[in-house]
Amino acid sequence: MKSMTFRKSLTAAAIATTLGFPAFVAAQDSGANDVERIQVTGSRIKRTDMETASPVSVFDAEAIEASGFTTMEKFIHNLPSMNGAMNGSNVNNGSGGYASANLRGLGSARTLILINGRRYASGDLNAIPMAMIQRVEVLRDGASTIYGSDAIAGVVNFITKKDFEGAEFSAQYDLTGEGDGETTKLSGVVGTSSGNGSVVLGLEYQNRNSISQGDRAFSRVPLNEEDGKLVTGGSSTIPYGTWSPEGNNNSYVVDPQTGEVRQYNSQVDAYNFAPASYLKSPQELFTINAVANYDINRDLRVFLEGGYANRQSNQLMAAEGTFWGATVAGEHPDNPIGEDVVMYRRLAETGGRQFTQDFSDYRMVLGFEGYLDNGWSWDVSYNYARFVDASVDYGRANPTRFENLLDPALCAADDLCSEIGVWNPFEAGTLTQEMIDYATVPNSPVESGTTKQLMANLTGDTGSWSLPAGSIAWAAGVEKRWEKYSNQPDGAALLDQIYNVAAIPTNGSYDVEEVYVEADIPLLRDLPGVQSLDLSAAVRRSDYNFLDAQTTTKFGLEYVPKDGLLVRATIAEGFRAPTISDLYGPQLTSYSSYTDPCIEYGDSSNETLVANCKAEGLDPDFNLSNNQAATLLSGNENLEPETSDSFTFGVVYQPEFMDNLNIAVDYYDIEIENGIGAPSTSFIANQCYNSESFSSPACDDILGPEAVGTKSWDGSDYRDAQGYISGVDAITQNISTFETSGIDFDVNWNDKVAGGLLTLRLDGTYLDKYSYQVQEGVAPLELAGKFGADTNLAGRIAAFSKVRTNLTASYKVDDVAVSWTSRYQSGVDDINYSESDLSSSVGSYIYHDMQASYFFNSETTFTLGIRNLFDKQPPYVSNNNDMNTLNTSYDTAGQYWYARLGFRF
Repeated sequence: MKSMTFRKSLTAAAIATTLGFPAFVAAQDSGANDVERIQVTGSRIKRTDMETASPVSVFDAEAIEASGFTTMEKFIHNLPSMNGAMNGSNVNNGSGGYASANLRGLGSARTLILINGRRYASGDLNAIPMAMIQRVEVLRDGASTIYGSDAIAGVVNFITKKDFEGAEFSAQYDLTGEGDGETTKLSGVVGTSSGNGSVVLGLEYQNRNSISQGDRAFSRVPLNEEDGKLVTGGSSTIPYGTWSPEGNNNSYVVDPQTGEVRQYNSQVDAYNFAPASYLKSPQELFTINAVANYDINRDLRVFLEGGYANRQSNQLMAAEGTFWGATVAGEHPDNPIGEDVVMYRRLAETGGRQFTQDFSDYRMVLGFEGYLDNGWSWDVSYNYARFVDASVDYGRANPTRFENLLDPALCAADDLCSEIGVWNPFEAGTLTQEMIDYATVPNSPVESGTTKQLMANLTGDTGSWSLPAGSIAWAAGVEKRWEKYSNQPDGAALLDQIYNVAAIPTNGSYDVEEVYVEADIPLLRDLPGVQSLDLSAAVRRSDYNFLDAQTTTKFGLEYVPKDGLLVRATIAEGFRAPTISDLYGPQLTSYSSYTDPCIEYGDSSNETLVANCKAEGLDPDFNLSNNQAATLLSGNENLEPETSDSFTFGVVYQPEFMDNLNIAVDYYDIEIENGIGAPSTSFIANQCYNSESFSSPACDDILGPEAVGTKSWDGSDYRDAQGYISGVDAITQNISTFETSGIDFDVNWNDKVAGGLLTLRLDGTYLDKYSYQVQEGVAPLELAGKFGADTNLAGRIAAFSKVRTNLTASYKVDDVAVSWTSRYQSGVDDINYSESDLSSSVGSYIYHDMQASYFFNSETTFTLGIRNLFDKQPPYVSNNNDMNTLNTSYDTAGQYWYARLGFRF
């Protein structure tokens, strides 16, 4: 009896350390023999005790509400176990409105997102019904044997409210300290239950306004570095055009003040694209979700789940330009030199490129669960999930028609163009609305994906047939899953009439059949130095219709030597099949941030690099207006699965000398082989340019500007006419290996102080190692404590802090509750450090949040809070991703005030 009591209290200790609520209450209340059965994330066994060998962090609805965040995106991104680049509202260029998780920094594709233990098609955190969430369980351990593919880094399982009685409504309004970025959120949950079942319905609406990069001092103007000084930067594609005679690498402009021809001067002419770009992207979100269950009889229950989310989001970037290098005919009446020139002209008159998404996510589940006469429990369910992303991009250029507008002969041959007349690109403000209507075109592709999942599980124990230490608990099950994906380009793109837009329809599908067995085996009980010793084991067989069958195993050990102490360990094999998008994603051009090896190469002591840059006709003080390379990304039908091995070892301690103090420390180590990913643009460029006479195989991956439909730099096979490396082939491949290790630590203490309840909570992660080998035969990159390209998110530059922690102190007395949270991340250094860089290091960062609530009565609560209390601004770094900073790793909006009014009945 003493051991059982301890086992349950010990679980509560482990949960409390992670801002949690009772973690493992996701159980069927009773079975045929009225024995409490509990199911834990990371295990299919329903058991009478509550902890497993795997570390799980649990956050209840109260902890989520106390964070003050209005979306699950921000809540998940701020967990210490998340690291590296994460897609979301901080990303404008290329985000598509999608929000992802990045557990252990191993990428969203290796972090399995579940709702009530089941998959959903999109994986978009925006689709999670925040008001309906009872708790979030984060399994910080490989779980391929339990959940199949994609769980190499771990699992984030969102558990919805199921037996909710009454109604609760909430309204929250957020506003930055600058008076912008307004966010409004309304939610309501109602539920009722009877002796035979329950129904819960939740509605949620959120509207988030945009913030422009021009609205913040740190991002108002793009910054460059020249001769050891910070200077105003920008794009050389400007509203009055930069141009070069064919065969001449110098850029010229027609001076807007004098009308004279002169060389381009970046300090005078560069275009500031920041005010026309979002810093925080806007979003309007609506979700409706329902959960119902009904007891047909004492041993049989039917359950239903349904969910729908609609997200309308958009991103804004500076206006399109003639980035392909449009030709202005020598016969053009405004051509200042009377010969053909290559023109790079910003189409500022169009007002910018707007990328909009009307995204819908559907989910429905039908299932039955019950008990057999011997007490074994079973469940069968069918899960259908689908997403449709209907997007429209405005302000895209039709190169053919712009070429018509720039050549009198071509224009005269086109009836529509001849009515409008030729365009003078050498002067700002000359592109008329008629010309815009003629030569720009919206791009409206449609992307969709479907997941269908049929599952059956059986769990029980061996009953009277048992080992000396007790019965063996077990679970077994089968699963059939179907995945389908489609991407249909715009009709004009299919005709090659939209610049820089993929024009090949892609679709594909696969199915997988799986079977698993899991056991929890008691080895020893009630011996000197051993209160209990349990072994857990699981095996899963996955048979994909396009791969060889895969088998994964997992073993765990739980050892309780005495009251208040648990020692646990796991060792697991992982497996990730290529996803639908890995296999069938369409080719697209991404202007990826990269480090150009030839920047100011005259100062380099590397003779090979100097020779190669000089051979391309670059000046020793060569520089660029920004750091983006046209990179080709696409899926690959020939991918193979990636595999992993993971190990965890931890201790949970509840000391006798101090009441209510709980400590958990867990070490983890994950190794991934045959990793699926896209090669880094910076890596390819550096390998190529640091090889004698461009002899490296990496040079073959730079296809050149013709691959992206633009003009070439005279004397170079790799650079466009503006000097940027262009046409980098970054097709998804099995090229990489990862190895990461570290320590998770959680401490929780609470006690009565001055008539109230004081709670202190600390959860954190120490990243000891994050080694990434981009391809075989190349030295691994060590990113722990560094910032650099995250291959898991299109090479975005991100910080991999060694230490991330959340420390929360809260106090509740009578009708008042207050809390203070400090979010810490340690400093990082640029992995591509250069002596000429002005900022290759970022110190540690601490964000402080505070919240106060007043309870008018049991039904009404008013809350006022501030996130980023001291308005901590993001750091400037030389090797930046966007906004002059690491926008996926640091808070860009600044201080946020919020007020919330809640009603519960």
